[in-house]
Amino acid sequence: MRIAVLGAGIMGSSLALLLARRGAEVTIFESASSPMMGASRWNEGKIHLGYVYSGDPTLASARHVLSGGVSFAPLVSDILATDIRPFATTEDDLFILHRDSVVDETEFRDFLKKLDEIAGSHPGAKDYFRDLSGFSSSQLSPSEFKSVAAAENTVAAFRVPERSVRTETIADLYTAALTNSKNIFVATGHTVTDATPEDTDNGLWRVTCETSDGQKAYEGFDCVINCLWHGRMAIDAKAGILPSGTWSNRYRVSLFVKTKKIVETQSAFVAVGAFGDVKNYDGKSFYLSWYPAGLLVDSVEILPNTPDPLTPEQKNSITQKVRAGLSTVLVGADEIFDAAEDIRVEGGFVFAQGRGSIAQKSSTLHSRDKFGITRKGRYYSIDTGKYSSAPELAFKLAQELMGN
Repeated sequence: MRIAVLGAGIMGSSLALLLARRGAEVTIFESASSPMMGASRWNEGKIHLGYVYSGDPTLASARHVLSGGVSFAPLVSDILATDIRPFATTEDDLFILHRDSVVDETEFRDFLKKLDEIAGSHPGAKDYFRDLSGFSSSQLSPSEFKSVAAAENTVAAFRVPERSVRTETIADLYTAALTNSKNIFVATGHTVTDATPEDTDNGLWRVTCETSDGQKAYEGFDCVINCLWHGRMAIDAKAGILPSGTWSNRYRVSLFVKTKKIVETQSAFVAVGAFGDVKNYDGKSFYLSWYPAGLLVDSVEILPNTPDPLTPEQKNSITQKVRAGLSTVLVGADEIFDAAEDIRVEGGFVFAQGRGSIAQKSSTLHSRDKFGITRKGRYYSIDTGKYSSAPELAFKLAQELMGN
């Protein structure tokens, strides 16, 4: 089979590698100069088990992301022929409940108890970065809480079993794997503008792109798989899959920090709303975010414009706002900034079913259980949902198209 994959993020890259392994000839189209240069490289790398979705008391969102989370490490390790576990955080995450959380302490504690049981009984519980069997999230004692959280802005803190991976390292491994695959042609600098059947008789597809040399068309594909996050719906509409439901296209940036010395600040997520988080990968490599400071685009348009490159002054302003936000909640946040020797402000587009401010309980962004694969003949569109869900979705579609 000749297969076109649109987008070389973690979804498209995982799928291309799995299809090529099964004998397909894959062309992967990417607008950037290299694969894995958008949100798949520049994110916190949280391998979700569903704990961030306490705003959905039905647990539908948590259940939907759980399977992808528990299978992430074995699937990606197999795809890349490299054990990725050494590139993950080694301690359970802290979830710190903000005073302005959309979920109160009793609701949050009840949610954790239910999800612990679901995660611990999952068939893949032992495949996660730690064994989830029998795990119980625990609330920090008053003295422990005082050592990690600013009491004036937070009400409680809990240890949950979620881990995160170093997305820059994972992105480099994916890029190398794509480059070394003889069955994959990586067409970088190609912005896909259209995907249409060549004619009604042979069932083959044409992909049209804008490049630095003008418009180019590639023909003869047995199927097209749209794995884009930015612009996926616009291409879907041309292929016959019209937008439905509600959605938001957001462009978010965060800080990627290297420190000159070991910093012991723990990985923590501030719940539940428009707050932030810290990921401590190895004591000297950190991810830092504060949602209001890093949200550059929040659009309901099908194809929103990409924001202009940030100026040094804008990057510095965002950095200071992230620091100011985190320091109101997390003890130890300032220590990371004080020890920093390099701070990068990076990000990309994130698509989500749902709309509204996550600072509001009524926002449908708290319910994230509708992502997955949509089919129309030999055209497939994939809403990845979360970074951690991509490998499992890729594996399922590769099996459907090519078998084992």
